[in-house]
Amino acid sequence: MSKKILVIGATGRVGSELVKLLTQNGEVVRAVSRNPSTVLSKFQNTVEVVEFDYERPSTFAPALVGIEKVFLTVRPGDNHSDKAAMPLIDAAKKAKVQHIVALTAMGVEQDDTFMLRILEKYIEESGIPYTHLRPNWFMQNFNSGPMFADIRATGALHLPAADAKVSFIDVRDIAAVGFVALTKPHHTGNAYTLTGQEALSHSQIVEKISHVVGKTISYVPISEDIARSGLIKGGVPNDLIERWTEFYRKVRKGLCSPVSTDIELVLDRSPILFDQYANDNAASWR
Repeated sequence: MSKKILVIGATGRVGSELVKLLTQNGEVVRAVSRNPSTVLSKFQNTVEVVEFDYERPSTFAPALVGIEKVFLTVRPGDNHSDKAAMPLIDAAKKAKVQHIVALTAMGVEQDDTFMLRILEKYIEESGIPYTHLRPNWFMQNFNSGPMFADIRATGALHLPAADAKVSFIDVRDIAAVGFVALTKPHHTGNAYTLTGQEALSHSQIVEKISHVVGKTISYVPISEDIARSGLIKGGVPNDLIERWTEFYRKVRKGLCSPVSTDIELVLDRSPILFDQYANDNAASWR
């Protein structure tokens, strides 16, 4: 059996950090993408790249040839990503994959009907040894994606989060846990809830960003209806609007504020503080 590790989502926020850690530590990595040339250029030919597309299950078996372990992420923003990934789990079982590390989300174990928990259970029932990584909201949402675009365009952050706190996590910590789970023994069969070491409100977040940037960025709490209206105007599909709306209901209920100690357990160090993340990414907001 080859010692190759297959990374799905290699160009994503977590996947790209994980690939760096794996290659820097001498692991043999196969990254998959619908556009292999993009991955090759991103990682300067340090990884093997094959074509892969959740829409084309015929790409699964070739991607898994000679693979010992898989880092699994699903399609972002897809309410049916569990169904897309299930045939991949079947293919991994046929290929005799020895370990799947699956990136899901904090709290999925509380709802057996949620797609990511359905996927976790499918992996568990496959008989393939597994580790589940369940992260909270990413710190990196503030320097990429819609929230970053809002800050850049308006000088403020508009969200239906009220004054609720969230234990945001740096994706570098998620990748570090993924690296350990893939390369060290004794992590199979475990599920790790990954959070930062503190819960912060969005007012506190923008205050910290303002401090490193040297100019005031505001947080403007908005209603669910106003948020929904803005998403509709932006052409966001209805199913994604409902999913996003439900996420922020959970935020307002305080379900995203608990702080876990699993990172300390796995990495033997504290999670990255938001202050460090903000300092490291200050140029983004300038």
